[in-house]
Amino acid sequence: MDALEFRHELARYLLSRGVYALAPRLWSARLAPLHLVRRAPPTATRPGWLRVRVTLSGICGSDLNLVTGHDSLALEPEATYPFVPGHELVARVETLPSPRAPPPRLELTPGQRVAVCPVLGCRARGHEPCASCAAGWDGLCTRRHEGWPGPGLAVGFNHDTGGGWAEACLLHESQVWPLSDAVTDEDAVLLDAAAAPLAALLRAQHPRPSRTLVIGGGTIGLLCGYLDRALGLSDEREVLVRHEFQRAWAERRGVGAAVVEDEAAFRAWAADRRIPARRVVGYGYVYRGIYDRVVVTAGSQVALRWALATVRPRGTVVLVAAPPTLRGLDPTTLWYREISLRGIYQYGPVPWQGESLHPYAVLLPKLADGTLSFRDLVTHRFALEDYPAALRAVARRGPTGAIKVVFRPGSVPR
Repeated sequence: MDALEFRHELARYLLSRGVYALAPRLWSARLAPLHLVRRAPPTATRPGWLRVRVTLSGICGSDLNLVTGHDSLALEPEATYPFVPGHELVARVETLPSPRAPPPRLELTPGQRVAVCPVLGCRARGHEPCASCAAGWDGLCTRRHEGWPGPGLAVGFNHDTGGGWAEACLLHESQVWPLSDAVTDEDAVLLDAAAAPLAALLRAQHPRPSRTLVIGGGTIGLLCGYLDRALGLSDEREVLVRHEFQRAWAERRGVGAAVVEDEAAFRAWAADRRIPARRVVGYGYVYRGIYDRVVVTAGSQVALRWALATVRPRGTVVLVAAPPTLRGLDPTTLWYREISLRGIYQYGPVPWQGESLHPYAVLLPKLADGTLSFRDLVTHRFALEDYPAALRAVARRGPTGAIKVVFRPGSVPR
């Protein structure tokens, strides 16, 4: 089978990082330690594991950071090399779970379509659940470096399981979610991305936040604004984006959005929203924010600085994404305005209608009955062989108009 393999090659990693930072127009995924390889399909030999044939697999911001060398090295222990990336995927069951003593969680059939929750917790490794996994917080598993398949936060970062940037990979039965015919592949491949803003909105939900601001116009930012409106979680919401095509998508879904590309545009936008601001000589502008909740979905220092400027006193800043470093960021507003700063990692339960549920248990029924639909976020599709063009589309969203770019493993290159 064909697969894209990411290797621990320091020289190529640093080359990719340097070119992307200094001359992004010259950057190509061929510079990164990412290789198109031919390998035998993986074999499921452990209890509860199965092989799936990948239908669609997404490229997310963390994947782009990986190949451009801009990911945080704090995540280095959470991968086993070489690995096949791709943690956003929808697939068809190819082989049934290998035999096990306890009854299986699901009755699966060959050819069945499934969505994937990629995180690897105790159940996937065959352990008795730790306290985190027993409570549904597999993303905070305390034993994820123990046992087969070894270190690896999720499918897509683990050598033995493989990932979605291949024709097939291995999954544990605890990771698969059967799909009804009413849910398209394009909706299903976005479930992992949608779980992040859903968790951010529901776990940081005020009794009734009247105003929510989302900073970031990528897939997660647009989904955040859309889910907030579709589920009625705020009275008002707005998304700050960098490109007109992102603003247009949000507006089509009834979500207010504004294109804000730089500090001058931010000051103009803030003035239009009547956010008090005062210029301090030798420092810059000091704002007094008005939003109850600000969700940061862009992993940049600018996005976090704007969040601290726009949140009201005693409001909440929610980090779905964060910059790898915080050089020069002034935290003064955090303490003297009593702002809450909360990180959100989607691999855990969310409060919904008096219950604590897996995010997919909230999203899938609403996709099936038509309450939600976000399939049109998928703007570009590529064969694995076209990976340089696929990653270029993600890296240069402005010229390409890309929102969600996906691979179609096994398809013929264009």
